Amino acid sequence: MFTINARDLAGILDQVAPHRLRADDDARGQDAVILDCTPGHLHAVACSDRTLAVARTPVDGGVWTAPVGYDDAAALRGWLESSDAVTVEHVITGGHQQLRFTEGVAQLTVPAAPHVDGLPWRELLHLALHARDDAMVHGRTVQLRATDLCLWRNAGGNGEAIEFRSLGIAGTLVIAGPDFLGFQIPDDWDSPAPVRGWASSLRPRLFCFAGQNFEVGTRYADCTGTTWVVPARPGPGEEPRLISADHAAVALPISQILAVGKYLVRIPH
Repeated sequence: MFTINARDLAGILDQVAPHRLRADDDARGQDAVILDCTPGHLHAVACSDRTLAVARTPVDGGVWTAPVGYDDAAALRGWLESSDAVTVEHVITGGHQQLRFTEGVAQLTVPAAPHVDGLPWRELLHLALHARDDAMVHGRTVQLRATDLCLWRNAGGNGEAIEFRSLGIAGTLVIAGPDFLGFQIPDDWDSPAPVRGWASSLRPRLFCFAGQNFEVGTRYADCTGTTWVVPARPGPGEEPRLISADHAAVALPISQILAVGKYLVRIPH
């Protein structure tokens, strides 16, 4: 749980809002804004067919990740218009992962979107870091259409200059101030594309339980073929609870899952 200025939360939602898959795409698996919390920052992550946008704002929170459908994200954004200081809680109730936003007696509960596939945004931005320092891309021009530029119109939401940096054939890196990163791939290339100060945001959120490492936001399969999602890092002395990606409203302690499923194997992105 943490408290955040409503304007700061609205700001990161606005920065990533333009990045959404087109209606004629098979968008069901990614039609969401991912809210991802680390001890130092709350991240908002969104993607379109050719772009990825990540905005963040400082918080003193835990470690969890929750994809929120675009309609629910829009409802949250509207609710924030009349809010000031908002308390944010990540909870699992009745097998469902939820985000609870509270200010005084006013409260909005937003469900996580169970259908959303994992988006490896940290791995993609790590690739961009390596491409950024490649001497082969220095001096290359950046080519963007007017429609491309519109996608980045909210990146500098606080008046920051927006920098477009060529990554060669990998695409274009987009930087706006210290708390926004994005990349765009060329029309004919389907591979990816961060900056000093982002190391903590891009670090994997690992924890160890019963001698095995698990990562928040990652999917695992047991011997029955059931897929489980790790929604949050457990607190001290707590047993991790996983959420079923195959059956709605199923959230179980990891020991109960292992008693039936025998083992858990990470599913690659």
